[in-house]
Amino acid sequence: MEELAALVQALLIILFVGGLSLLAQWSRKNQGAQISLIVILLFVSFLVLAVGALVAIVGWSNTVSSDVPPGLVVGSAFTLVLAGLAGFALCILPLRKITGHLKMVGYEGFAPAESSPIEERSFEGWWSDPPVFFALWMFVNTLAFSVVFLLGFAVEPEAVGSALSSTGRLSFFTVFVGQLPFVVIALCGVGLNVQRNFREAVARLGYGPITLPQLGIVALFVVGALLLSYAADTLFATLQPDLYDRVGQVSEVLFSPEGLSPVSAILFALLIGVGAGVGEETLFRGALQPRLGITLTSVLWASIHVQYGPSLLLIYIFVLSIGLGILRRRVNTTATFLAHAGYNSLGVLLAYFFGI
Repeated sequence: MEELAALVQALLIILFVGGLSLLAQWSRKNQGAQISLIVILLFVSFLVLAVGALVAIVGWSNTVSSDVPPGLVVGSAFTLVLAGLAGFALCILPLRKITGHLKMVGYEGFAPAESSPIEERSFEGWWSDPPVFFALWMFVNTLAFSVVFLLGFAVEPEAVGSALSSTGRLSFFTVFVGQLPFVVIALCGVGLNVQRNFREAVARLGYGPITLPQLGIVALFVVGALLLSYAADTLFATLQPDLYDRVGQVSEVLFSPEGLSPVSAILFALLIGVGAGVGEETLFRGALQPRLGITLTSVLWASIHVQYGPSLLLIYIFVLSIGLGILRRRVNTTATFLAHAGYNSLGVLLAYFFGI
């Protein structure tokens, strides 16, 4: 039953976010589609705002359970209200464009290229391009819900930690339903069968061949990232010992290969590495980075790693994402996939064979 619920949830995410991504691409050609996109985003922003206001009202009226810390109620309400207002604000320029009040010189359906800096283009043109403002809207809302989750981890670490680890060690099915939406949404986001055919979509996502010297750069990146991770882990244990123990328990349940045979441990390591590498790199470095840039993409990527709680490790994840973003820009997404997969897989194997 739990697997069926997870699959249904993944399909709903694909239908909603993937469908809106395709609608955003179609909006470049059709004003009616763009109006529909803006109306949907405004409506969902209103719902987010209303939920935030409702949480605030319930919290202030003391009708919520006394087991829920007031700080969590206030923080969640503020975050959701802010996200709803930001969602409304993001639709202003697109609305002005549609109503004819925005004069954009030289705007011909902006299609950002990674090699060209955003500053060289019309800011209004970039902001009101449908795929861009939809990506920004998703950024705001995803970040808001990640913040709410991290607030919950901060004030109720035991409850949230138990919820995160309730599924036990990650299985193929869990990884599959978790990463499939990333891949599908990425393909929809670059306009598969709307703006591009499959080959063009894969190229837009940054996948392509890499040379032997570039493979050497990937290997050095993985080694450097692992060394930095051990330094960050040591700092985390020193400065946040209680949270370190809680996060360690969650990670132990989800990612530990303990008890597996050597062959099973290797397969598990490949599952964690390849699964996360394909899904996250395709969406974040492949689809989003050319739209949002390295910094915003890294903020979003770090925020979704809620299993680490509000810890120093999130800073390390952000730094790691900056490195992956530079690797994507200088080489391609194939390189970042190999680096991500190699980093995750080696982390599991080092823990299994050497206890590191």
